[in-house]
Amino acid sequence: MFFKFLCAVILTELLTELLVKSVIFKPIRDRIKGINGWFKELFSCGYCVSVWAAFGVVLLVQPVYNLVGTPWVDLPLTALVVHRLSNYLHNFNDKILDKYYDTRFVNSEHNESSEIS
Repeated sequence: MFFKFLCAVILTELLTELLVKSVIFKPIRDRIKGINGWFKELFSCGYCVSVWAAFGVVLLVQPVYNLVGTPWVDLPLTALVVHRLSNYLHNFNDKILDKYYDTRFVNSEHNESSEIS
């Protein structure tokens, strides 16, 4: 069960990144952003997309925990926890790993003076 949950967190972060930032989905994002209203706001916000991505992933992977004993309550609660943990994973990737692997920082004096632990 924990492995499914961990996979759901990672998949949610992955799908959010693909939908919000990838070049492959840019034409779709541009078309959706051309529509005024809810869809435009949804795809302008990675945090918002991750909520819906988490619901989709939880429906597919089904790492639903018996939190209150009612499936129609447990599913959204699990999805919200997956969403939140995927945001932490995203922040770690953005702030630590991307900066660590970014070539602008690899050879700079800033990188040498502050090591990442």
